[in-house]
Formats: sequence, C-alpha cells, structure tokens
Amino acid sequence: MLAALILSTLVALPASGDYVDTLRTANDGLLRFVLDNGLICLVKEDRSAPVAAIQVWVRVGSIHEEEFLGGGLSHYLEHMVFKGTPTRGPGEISRTIDGVGGDMNAYTSFDRTVYHAEIPSAHWRTAVDVFADAVMNASMPEEEWESEREVVFREVDMGKDDPGRVLSKLLFATAYQVHPMRVPVIGHEDVLKKMTRDELILFHQRHYTPDNMIVSLVGDFDRDEVAAYLREAFGPYPRRARAPVVLPEEPPQLAPRFARQTGAYNVSRLHWAFPATSLSHPDTPALDVLAQVLGQGRSSRLVREIRERRQLAFSIGAWAFTPIDRGLFAVSSTFAPEREEELLAAIEEELYSWVETPFTQEELDKARRQVLVDALSQLQTSRGQAAAFASGEFYVVDPRYSETYLEELDALTPDDLQRVAQTYLDPRRRTLVILSPEQEEEAVAREEAEPLTHAVERVELENGVTLLVREDRRLPFVHIATASLGGLLSETEENNGISQLMADLLTRGTATRTAEEIADTVETLGGSLSAYAGRNSFGIMARSLTSDVETFMELLADCLLNPAFPEDELEKQKEVQIASIRQQRERPMFLAQQLLMQSLFPAHPYRWNETGSEETVAALTRDAVREHAAALTTTSNTVISIFGDITAEAAQDLVRRHLADLPQGARPAWDHPHPEPELPSLVQQREPRQQSILLVGYPGVPIEDPRSDVLSIMAAALSGLSSDLLIEIRDKRGLVYFAGAFQRLGLDPGAFVFYAGTQEESVEEVKELLQAQADRIRENGLTEEEWQRALEQIVSRSERALQQNSSLAQTSALNELYGLGYDHSFRTRERLEAITADDFRAVADTLLRPELSVVSKVLPLVAEPEEAAAEEAQSASTHY
Repeated sequence: MLAALILSTLVALPASGDYVDTLRTANDGLLRFVLDNGLICLVKEDRSAPVAAIQVWVRVGSIHEEEFLGGGLSHYLEHMVFKGTPTRGPGEISRTIDGVGGDMNAYTSFDRTVYHAEIPSAHWRTAVDVFADAVMNASMPEEEWESEREVVFREVDMGKDDPGRVLSKLLFATAYQVHPMRVPVIGHEDVLKKMTRDELILFHQRHYTPDNMIVSLVGDFDRDEVAAYLREAFGPYPRRARAPVVLPEEPPQLAPRFARQTGAYNVSRLHWAFPATSLSHPDTPALDVLAQVLGQGRSSRLVREIRERRQLAFSIGAWAFTPIDRGLFAVSSTFAPEREEELLAAIEEELYSWVETPFTQEELDKARRQVLVDALSQLQTSRGQAAAFASGEFYVVDPRYSETYLEELDALTPDDLQRVAQTYLDPRRRTLVILSPEQEEEAVAREEAEPLTHAVERVELENGVTLLVREDRRLPFVHIATASLGGLLSETEENNGISQLMADLLTRGTATRTAEEIADTVETLGGSLSAYAGRNSFGIMARSLTSDVETFMELLADCLLNPAFPEDELEKQKEVQIASIRQQRERPMFLAQQLLMQSLFPAHPYRWNETGSEETVAALTRDAVREHAAALTTTSNTVISIFGDITAEAAQDLVRRHLADLPQGARPAWDHPHPEPELPSLVQQREPRQQSILLVGYPGVPIEDPRSDVLSIMAAALSGLSSDLLIEIRDKRGLVYFAGAFQRLGLDPGAFVFYAGTQEESVEEVKELLQAQADRIRENGLTEEEWQRALEQIVSRSERALQQNSSLAQTSALNELYGLGYDHSFRTRERLEAITADDFRAVADTLLRPELSVVSKVLPLVAEPEEAAAEEAQSASTHY
C-alpha cells in the first residue's frame, strides 16, 4: 500500500521531496475523464486490500442556497437522497449496501455535499448502481419528507447540546457578516420549518446535475472496467440548464469583533480567529505548518507555554480552515471561567511574539514533518485516497494536488512562517468568541472594539461603594450616574413628594457653591449636571468632555455629599413642584392613573403621586429634606457608573478621591404592607373635559420577578399601530383614539394596565373588547407574528438605548442597585427568547383574570393630542 510504504520510510527520507516522488509514481495510475454530460470521473486501482470506496461530490453546500439561505436545504437533501427513488423504495438503498457488507454515509459542508461508501471490492458495481440512482433520481417520498423533518429537528437540538457546535456557529456568525458561511450548514430552525417538499425538489433539480458532480472510486478492481461502467451508469443523465451561483465577497475586516454566549456549561471555550485563505491559495501550506508550530502537540508554543507551564487552560490548539472561499486561522481553548482574563492576556502576548520573533528551522522541520505525516496518513485507505483525489479536483481542479502540496511544504522556510504570521494574524482583524457558563457574572475581555454587552467592569471599592466602568473611546465624553434606593418607597403620607424636591435641590447649592456658580461652571464647560427621583430610587447624572471630567466629578461629589438645600432655593422649587402638580391634574390620563393606583395599592407608597400633593409639598421644610437625604446617601446604598472616554483605573481613582467621605451606612429596608385591593372594582370621576380615558389594571409583579419579562412582551404586543388590539378597536371599529398596554414595575409588586382613549358612549364596548383581548391571551397566548413583533420591538428599543452612554450609565446603575445586575438590559434578547408559550399562558392565566381587575374611568375629557396621551401612558412603565 502506497501510504504504508511512505510512512515506513519516514525516518530514512530527509525531505518531503522524496515522498513526492514516491507519491507521484503511485498516482500515475489515477485515471481522470469527463463524460459527455460534464460528470468528472476519478478512478484508481489499489490492490492492497479487497475493498473499494466510492464517493460522489456534489458542488452544492449551504453557501449555495441563494433564496433558500438559512433553510438548510442542502443538508436536508443529503438526508433525503437515500430515502428512495422510483425503482428503490424507502430503506432499500441502505439495505442494499448493508446487504453486501458495505458502510454508507453522507455529509454536508458549506461548499459541498458528499455521499460515500466502502464496500467489498467484489460489489463495486452494486455501489455504482445504487449511488447513480440515488443522487440522480431521488424521489423524496411525501411520508419520508415528513418523518425526516423530525430527524433534522432532532439534529438541530443535538447541535444545541454540543458546546463545540454552538461555539462554531457563534464563530462563523461573527467572523462572516456578508458571505453565506455566516449561516449554519444545518440552517436556522425557524427558517427550516418553513421549507416545503416542492422547494427541496426544486433545489435538487437545480444542483444535482452531472456537470456539477465528481465521482471518485479507489479499490481492488480493474480500472478500465470501472471507467466503462461509470459511463454506462451515469452517462444517460443529461445536463440541465443551471445558472452559476454568485457568492458575495466578504468585505475586508477592519476592526476586531467579539461575541459571547452563555449556557449550562461547566467550562469555558473560545475561538480566537483571523481571516485566512482558501485551500487553493499559495499561503495555505505555510498556514497549516504555522498552526502545527503554534498549537498542535505538547511541544507547540501554545501548549507548552499556556497549558503546561502556566496552566491557564485545560486544552489549547491552533488550526487553519481553508474552504473554497476565504477561511479562518484560529486558536481554540477550553479553560476554567475564572482564568479567562489571564488566558486572553497570555494568548495576546503569544500573538505578538509570533509576529515579532522569528521562527527557528528546528520548529519548521518538526512541524512540517507532522503535517506531512497527517497529509499522508489519510492515503492509507481507499476511502482516504478517494477523498483526497476528489478534494484536489474540487478545490484546485487537480486530483493530484497532494503532490503539489507536499512540494510546497518542502519549499517553506522560517521566513515564510514569519511572513504569513505578520500577514494574517493582524490584531485589528481578530474575531474572538467565547462560550461560558451562565453563572459567570461579567465578561473579562475588555477592549475598545468589544460590543457594549461585554464592556462594563464592576468594582467593589474599599468603602463599600459599587462602581461600574465602561471604557468607550469613540467620542471625548465621560458620563457619570449615581443611583440610590429612595423615591416613593422612602416616603410617608405626610412627606409625599420629598424625594422629587430633594433631587431637584441637590444641584442647587452646596456648602461652598451657590446654585448660580454650579450652573455657570456646567454651562461654561458645555456639560450637564442634573438629578432625578422616581418610585424606587434617586440619583445624579453628569456629562462632560474628557478634559473636564475632574471638574465634573468634583461638582457631582460636592452636590451629593454637601448639599446645602438653601432656604430660598427650597421655596422656589416648592413653587415649581406645586405648579407641576397642578399641570398634571389637567391631563385626564394622569387622573385615571392616579385613580387606578390608589385602588390597586391601598396603604402602599405606590398609590401616591411621585411629585406629591399640593398640601404635602407645601408643608416640607429644609430640615426634613436634609434629613431625608442624609438617611439615604450612604456607601451601601450607592451605585456609581462612569462610562465613556476613561480607563477603569482613572475612574476608580476619581471615585476614591472625591467620594472618600461618603457616609457609611446600610441600605434602607422598608417594611411596607402588602397591598390588599378590593377586587374586582370600578373607580371613576368626572372632569370638565370632552374625552374619556379607560384603564383596566391588574396587580403585577416586582421587577426581579422573571414574569416581568413575560408582561413586557405582552405590553409590547398589545401596543403600537400594528397591534391586533389597535387594529381591532380603532382601525376596524373606530371606537378609540389610542389604545395599548403598559407595565408599571418596581421593587415591590407593580401593575399591568390596558389603556384606551375614547368617547363616553363607547367606554363600555371598549372595556369589553379590552377584556376580550385579555381572555384571548389567557386562553391562547400570542400568535407567532405578535410574539416576534413584540420581542423585536423590545430588543430593538433596548439595543438603541445601548448607543447612548448617558442613559446606559444610568440604567446599568439602577439595574445593579435593584439586584438585577448591571448587565440586565444587555441580556434582553437572551431573557426574552428563553420564554416559552407555556410560560406566557401561565402568567396571563394567573394575572389577567376579570375578577382581579380594577377599572378606572375619567369622564368626560377635554380633547388632547392622542400622541401625547399615548406617550404619557407608555412613560408609566419606567422604573426609576
């Protein structure tokens, strides 16, 4: 046997050129011919064993699916080809091959589909007959189509359970943005489900033509006899008109890319990849050897340094993927999650050394020898030879490409390795993907090009303050936000409105600065400084140019630590707040909401208006505001975010210097009674207005309850111009001006509310229609279209918010404060996509019962712009 001869002389032969001569002599027996219909045939005798191998390579893979891209038709077709023909029933093909002692299988890749079998050589004619009939005449019976769908879906599920496949899918979806290799070979499950048998038949007719195939046979037979039989078996099938598949070229990668996926894994895994070459590229042999030098074998650089010496990984290696188009060169590793930061730093350090430090001749010789052995090892079998010949024909139109490959290996020098390392291992073109356990709290790969979802660093400072930092060098701005528990939850019936007044006064004078001086400094430097308060919290926000961050951090700290609450500013701001309360009462939506909250939250702070009442605000004193602020401004009750053009070290230094005097103290723990509303109930009032507002509210869940995500999807599905609710009661029936739903969240259980603006004579009908929507959702859930629309709306809104460091800093601080974790918003899609239809119906059935509702009406109303009222309703879902 050829390969055995070659391998037995490995030690004696000093250079691969000797192997090439031996290989060339053996390959002289290869016969290549093309049938009149375009089919390429490769036939070679190998009398070393009574075995024959047949392979049929079809030039179609997932990248050729065109309008069906993502549907997995090339893979599905691979399953169906062996399911029957007009002359062979289901199961007969596999029984025929098995019956003669053969072993048959198939696989689909990005660029090809391959059917292969090894059989006793006495039955090679049987294999040719079966393969010709199967690939050319596949009938795809209806019943087999249906049953095989379930097999494919199970294979999809198996892939989800295979961490290696999950990570590979993540890599290709990140490294390729335009080229079809970004799509998994098996397809996307949701697209696959929509594929039809007719589309599969069309796909087969389009691509399974003789001029798009290679047939390769190697074995213990007479070469000329096999060639004649191939003409007889495949020759009658005609060519068909077939347009070429034009693949989009992947644009040059100009910046690093990063993606992370978490799941029920016990270890972490990564691929660190770079754009590389196709198999036919002249640099491919050098990249193969480079992979060997760097990461294959215990003496390779990565294994020796990172696994053996520093013990940062369980396994590590390097590889080159060289398909028909541009491929990848990558480092892969499995490791303990807690070693991630060290491992990434070590790989990066090694990377720079590969580019800058020359490779030795000893390294090259050792690696080249191993690549040579690997390349020759597959030639020990008929199957390996058949694959090698077909591969050479497929990729470089030369079935004897293995000879050329070995010659190119022999010609390599250490300088070639250095050159390809410098050419392809450019840090700016790196793609890093990580698969890690769900319990990992934060990503540690922090660099400028990473997505927002993995760029926040959490630090617990010595004084107990939690600091969140995100470095973003895009623009010369720094955004600072503080968040502390407070708001309505910290108030009493007598001081309702004190949180809002306190927040407004924080930036209106300190022990050393007047309100005017603060405003003048902020405006002169073109920045901003403001405070906020809500139902659950309060805080301060600042934005400045990078050059002014020291000044703004000092200002913010002064306002937080040393607020003076000047008497004149207090009185001025009380007037403003009372005026705001009066303006609120002009809006019927506000009045309806207040009626609803008072009914849903008896004896609980959520029943109050965040700005208070005229009476409570008028009675507030400077001492009361100062005591309120002092009780809440403590280290354990403070989260600070600093996002933007600043390093983590600089941010920590700012906080340590300027907030060192933040008082020590525990987080507040309020013991509010659980609301016990009278349900069901109806509340209403009349105002000198012309429109009517109708609200139907239900007791909700606290913000940390996973069911809040279900209610978010529900609210989004029921809102907007394309919602079934609005289409039904406005577009079709003309009963409302606006309608929708919102969720009011808080640390304590909140509320879920339907809302509508209508005319008084339509209120009862609209109420029935709103209840009908609630009943529909309880009984049947959402339609697939509603679900997807709602999910995408929420995710899109969340992702748009991630663009703004100002809101991102505030949201991250609040989520951390509330116990959700700073990355709660970053994980929106992940959380929502984990919700099942059963989850949804269970929540709806529990919460949206008519007997649990409160109906709030305000009749009649002065006309107001419907957009403003709808916007006001939606704003109620924020959870400050």
